[in-house]
Amino acid sequence: MAISFFSRQIFFFSYFFSTHQKGIAMSDLADSYVILWASQSGNAEWIAKNIDSEAKKRGYSGVCYGMDAYEKVALEKTRVLIAVVSNTGDGDPPDHAMKFWRFLRRNKQADYFKGCKIAILGLGDTNYTNFNNSARWLEKRLKALGANPFYEKGLADDAEGLETVVDPWIEKLWDVLPTVLKQNEVNAVVDKVETLTIKDDNPYSADQRSNELAPGVEKYLHLANSTIMAPNPYSADQRSAELAPGVEKYLHLPNSTVETPNPYSAEKRSTELAPGVEKYLNQPKSTVNGNAKKPTLHLGYPLKLDYGGLQPGVQLTGLPRLPAASVKLVKLDTKKEKTDLPSVDLVMTPTPVIHAPVTRVKCLTTEDAMKRTLHVELVPGEEFEFEPGDAFGVIAPNDEQLVEALLSILAPTFEEGYENLYDVEGDNLPTHLQKSKSVTLADLLRYGVDITTPPRKALLRLLAEYTSDTQEKNKLMYLCSKQGAAQFNSVREQMPSLIDILATFPSCKPPMERLLDALPGHMPRYYSITNSPLKYPGKIHFAFNVIDYTTAYNVPRKGVATPWLDRLTGYVSSRASGAGAEPVTVELPPAAALTVPMFKKVNASAFTLPTDTQRPLVLIGPGTGIAPFIGFLEHRQQQRRIRKSMGGVGVNPARDLAAEFGPIWVYYGFRERAKDFLFEQELKQFKEDKTITHLGLAVSREAGEGKTYVQDLIRQDAAELHDLIINKDAAIYVCGDAKGMAKGVNDALAEMLCEYEKIEPLAANKMLVEWMGSRKYLRDLWA
Repeated sequence: MAISFFSRQIFFFSYFFSTHQKGIAMSDLADSYVILWASQSGNAEWIAKNIDSEAKKRGYSGVCYGMDAYEKVALEKTRVLIAVVSNTGDGDPPDHAMKFWRFLRRNKQADYFKGCKIAILGLGDTNYTNFNNSARWLEKRLKALGANPFYEKGLADDAEGLETVVDPWIEKLWDVLPTVLKQNEVNAVVDKVETLTIKDDNPYSADQRSNELAPGVEKYLHLANSTIMAPNPYSADQRSAELAPGVEKYLHLPNSTVETPNPYSAEKRSTELAPGVEKYLNQPKSTVNGNAKKPTLHLGYPLKLDYGGLQPGVQLTGLPRLPAASVKLVKLDTKKEKTDLPSVDLVMTPTPVIHAPVTRVKCLTTEDAMKRTLHVELVPGEEFEFEPGDAFGVIAPNDEQLVEALLSILAPTFEEGYENLYDVEGDNLPTHLQKSKSVTLADLLRYGVDITTPPRKALLRLLAEYTSDTQEKNKLMYLCSKQGAAQFNSVREQMPSLIDILATFPSCKPPMERLLDALPGHMPRYYSITNSPLKYPGKIHFAFNVIDYTTAYNVPRKGVATPWLDRLTGYVSSRASGAGAEPVTVELPPAAALTVPMFKKVNASAFTLPTDTQRPLVLIGPGTGIAPFIGFLEHRQQQRRIRKSMGGVGVNPARDLAAEFGPIWVYYGFRERAKDFLFEQELKQFKEDKTITHLGLAVSREAGEGKTYVQDLIRQDAAELHDLIINKDAAIYVCGDAKGMAKGVNDALAEMLCEYEKIEPLAANKMLVEWMGSRKYLRDLWA
């Protein structure tokens, strides 16, 4: 829309006075900006691109790139730089940032960014000790190269909800940006933050009266000469939904024109077996397949929320802007063949995808253990090079029942959801959709987008736009407003999938294109390799807990990859009960043709064995955190055997062999010996052949014993560990839960330093951070 001369004059004078009052000359302002993002799960990319889109609407000029594409801009000439960066692992930079990080580390030119004004937004998680380490390091490094912040950095916390920091940080950005950047008043279209005033929902309004009778009116329906009409149970609307009372008895009369519902109809047969068929299911050689009994499609679990704050007259403020519309689904002339299997080709991966056969699987825990833990062997081939401590990604599809339920709403016909092929096109497409060519809507929901993570506020705002019921729309707006912050937190706590949101607001019918604009990308799941290539060349092992639980709201929830892997491998039997009982390994023959799409993850954290075999190691890993250390220990075991087989160790082989390999202290924790002592036989063997020097076991739920955790054992062994770590330069490795265990271990190490180095807690924690930087103290954590 053209801007009038009067509007342009107002813009010019307001802009002039705002910069003049701050003592800024127009000539001091930059002509354009550069936005760089680094994202592991897609959040930083989505935020950066929305900032870029909004900035252009406001009349600013600039570009937006992933940090790995930094060479596309002349950074040495950049005068305004905005960076949005997330973290991975324990404060490590995302994959997209590694190339840019190397460039910054190698750059020794102290004035390289001289004259550049910067603003940093970090996305982190306080469950990790190195909270927002990437954003802090980036700002520090850019300042060391001559840059100056024009706006205080924002450090968002995913544990509390990223929006709590991100939304106000972006809103204030528009206030400070004019102090460093020129605005083009001709192009500026500045939308104010949207507000909404809730109107009174009058049950006696025309809309309400057209749908239902007001309370208390029923008793007047049958009075003589009453003008109030009762709903007609024999109307077309009613008859289309149900039979009128008393009609059933006429259904089976000869020549009756009243039709009985057909239990053998396509609709009925798709959801249930016809009556009487069940008794034939288990007959010998029966051709009736019990597995063919398809469960009724579950269309989500409605959220339990309190809308007490949503009263008539309430003004909703702080509403997020609608996500920019960029995605276009271009329908192709061809259709998907029925024989074509779902493809993972649309998934972006940093290294090539390998379809690795599954050859072995076993369950490491008993049936009555708190968690079901599987150990799986894949054969990616000998060309797949790795070392203990490396990780790999698994591309698992979203649950097929979730996909089917969503398609029943978004694409009601089979042809529309499963057969029609589309290219995903559009300007500035998110990375996770850039390979989506010749795909079905089912493909996109399986592998393209995340449909299980709790929603962002922007998604709720988008859904409100396509909700026809006024009350439901107001509730959605309330949830993404400042006034509804407490209930938005309740949404996060309930961990809803997209289908749960749509079940809560059934009049919401969003178009697929707009959902693709707002949903985050479907992420691969990463697993540590738990074996040594010296012992199992061409094969990789990994262990994981199957995520399947019920929430405090009595709603079943499950993970994406682990239940899929459990189902793929045939739900193998649990380990037998009793201490010392070994799990049964199930061999899967090549004819089974079970494969897992996987790829190697670049190991940026250096969570691998030191090349110096004489260096002592302290390995701390409760639960499945022990898994990568099994690979470490296998590797050391094989190295010792290889060295011994070479001969020439000396007149005292045992002594000289020990001198070539440093001591290894292992701390492992579990709940009960008889139920979830993972890798019990392997650890005993490592101890017997002296691969392990000291094995500390922390048992937290054994009957008749107190709770013991790995951090308790570290405190008990503090004197010996101090000597090993300080005097003999042991490397410390921690793997497992970031929220509780990692903090407990960190505190125990800090206490050790306070006691034996005679320093204050602040100095002790500073020393631990320095050890992390020098790779003496390495952590592989998950929240």
